[in-house]
Amino acid sequence: MVFWILVACLVAVVTLVITRPLLRASPKTVEDPDAVTAAADIAVYKDQLKEVAADEASGTLASEEAESARSEIARRLLRSTADKDRADTTELPKRASFAAYASILTSIALPIVSLGLYLAYGAPGMPGDPLSTRLAQRENSNNPNDLVAKVEERLRAHPEDGTGWGVIAPVYYAMGRYADAANAYANAIRIVGESPDRLQGFANARIRLENGVIPEDARKTLERLLVIAPERKEPRIWLALAKEQDGKLAEAAADYRKLIEEAPTDAPWRQMLEARLANLTPADGKPPSVLVLPKKDAGDTSLPRPPEGSPSAIMSMTPEQRQAFITQMVDGLAARLKTDGTDATGWLKLIRAYQVLGRQDDAVKALSDARANLKNDQVGLARVDDLARELGLGG
Repeated sequence: MVFWILVACLVAVVTLVITRPLLRASPKTVEDPDAVTAAADIAVYKDQLKEVAADEASGTLASEEAESARSEIARRLLRSTADKDRADTTELPKRASFAAYASILTSIALPIVSLGLYLAYGAPGMPGDPLSTRLAQRENSNNPNDLVAKVEERLRAHPEDGTGWGVIAPVYYAMGRYADAANAYANAIRIVGESPDRLQGFANARIRLENGVIPEDARKTLERLLVIAPERKEPRIWLALAKEQDGKLAEAAADYRKLIEEAPTDAPWRQMLEARLANLTPADGKPPSVLVLPKKDAGDTSLPRPPEGSPSAIMSMTPEQRQAFITQMVDGLAARLKTDGTDATGWLKLIRAYQVLGRQDDAVKALSDARANLKNDQVGLARVDDLARELGLGG
């Protein structure tokens, strides 16, 4: 309380210093009409005295008459001078008195009113933040991570806010947080319902999370999207790619071909589809009937090595050679994972390859090995579990 009393006294002193010039006499900026009239009369009387003296000197006016005229003019001159002095001396006290009262009242009222308003509407008991903290808060006020954190905090308090989930989902996706984006899109769909953008966003997030592999939940979402928005091309492209990944190459090639026929010449995805169709279609124009797997190592000469970038070379093998080639690729991947079991993507490829080849027991064993090797990689472990559910491999 002592502090605020000192502040009030300081304000009063400063106010008094500022208003002190009001107590001083200042030159008139606008002259009083009576004073102007008196000054004019004095000038006239002085001119008249000069004229009387001139007439007396020239002999046109007798000495007695001249003396009488000078006396009368002198009386009038004295009266006019007295009136002017009286007007000047009565104006200053009035102004000085008003200025003094105004200065005193202002000096007293200003600190009292200011202190009362602050105590009524301010927060005198709240401690002030250090300057460094205030600067940091100002710099981080528009930080995207802080804004996301605020939305997340609200969603934790109101988990059924479907609009909030729909708002934060694309933000997660743009930040590369694909698991969070997929979860947010799923919540938005569950709470506020399906929409083409929400369904596409969920599918894209799941595909990104699987590094381009299209999981079962994403495939079903894309199929649902085609029901409510059949004019969209993106879900059709993804579903064609899903068929290619599942080994349904003839169906994938047919879908690619139809999409290319319907695509405008300047479509940005047309060239990509043409390249994928070319990889699926050998020289005879028929799509291959087996899954094209990665090429074998250059140093291994036990089997014919297909020319680089030529899927038709695999088709030129005998069935026995082709099966041996594919088996060798899969076994090579399995051997590499035994050396380095931290490659989550490699485990996904191996499990899926075993499933395509019908080696169910090997797929189950690979799933168990993957979980053991990825026990410290929560993201990779979640991807493996998702694939296990998709393929029906059980817990």
